[in-house]
Amino acid sequence: MTVLAFPNHPSNDALGITDIPFRNFIMDQLDAMRAFVRVAQSGSFLKAAKLEGLAQGTISKRVAALETHLGCALFRRSQRSISLTPQGDAYYERCLTLLNDVAAADAWIQTERQSPSGRILVSMSPVLARLVFAPLIVDFVREYPQIEVSMALTEDHLDIVGEGIDLALRVRDLEDSTLIASRLSKNPLSLAAAPKYLKTAQKLETPEDLSHHECLTFTRLKATQTWRFKQGRKQRDVSVSGSLSADQGDTLVELAVSGAGVVMMPEWVMKTALERGDLVKVIEDWQPPSIPLHLVYKGGNSVSLRIRLLVDFLKREVRRRNLLPR
Repeated sequence: MTVLAFPNHPSNDALGITDIPFRNFIMDQLDAMRAFVRVAQSGSFLKAAKLEGLAQGTISKRVAALETHLGCALFRRSQRSISLTPQGDAYYERCLTLLNDVAAADAWIQTERQSPSGRILVSMSPVLARLVFAPLIVDFVREYPQIEVSMALTEDHLDIVGEGIDLALRVRDLEDSTLIASRLSKNPLSLAAAPKYLKTAQKLETPEDLSHHECLTFTRLKATQTWRFKQGRKQRDVSVSGSLSADQGDTLVELAVSGAGVVMMPEWVMKTALERGDLVKVIEDWQPPSIPLHLVYKGGNSVSLRIRLLVDFLKREVRRRNLLPR
């Protein structure tokens, strides 16, 4: 018979498995399985109780509750001995496998918590890395020196599963998928232009006025040729055009700073230019849409502790340092 090795567990009250709340059912059933396996291994309820550090009555009640739950006897009992029934023998092997898996999982997570290690491949746009996340990731690897972070910087949305991406930062609404998407920022857009551009340009007071202006567009988004605005319940869709476009947000901001036209961009991309007065907001009484920023990663059992640590770290530090609008 294979012998199961697992740590002692604290005593619980007598089980009534069919009556306990669902949230406690799994843990209580695991305790009952442990009691059953100990009795099967030791051949005695008394010996099993001593091995577990519990009262014999607690072991007996847990096994009885398990038998009631299963609807069959697991042991043949006599005054002198006990033995497994055919159902009990088959159930024992399955319990042994399950409990060993649980013990191995517990041991793994404790080891990982003590010294999380491994490699994380993170995908994000170059703009996000330069302006927000590169310093945060530096601080993260200082806190967890056994974790290696590799950044794939691209404006393309890489296939997370196919490309082996562990974590991606995505700006825009996400389609339904099997991925986990944790929103990091509402990421509202703002409209801005350089003072020197506004001095010589036509009036710019309403969304419709944009049709007479040089508008700097983002080449990778088809919808950027139509800019949408809201004011309360009112909505305006304006077709825009211009002589210049680019595929990176900070490049569009630099073009706007040089006086090339009007730019629509998340405020965090324009923060420095706005603070210096190189850009000023325009048409502020009409609100462009928000494009949420998400942390995206694979769900299920494949989410390792190191990825969870990075996700939690980024969310916490972005809020603490007020790097992005919520």
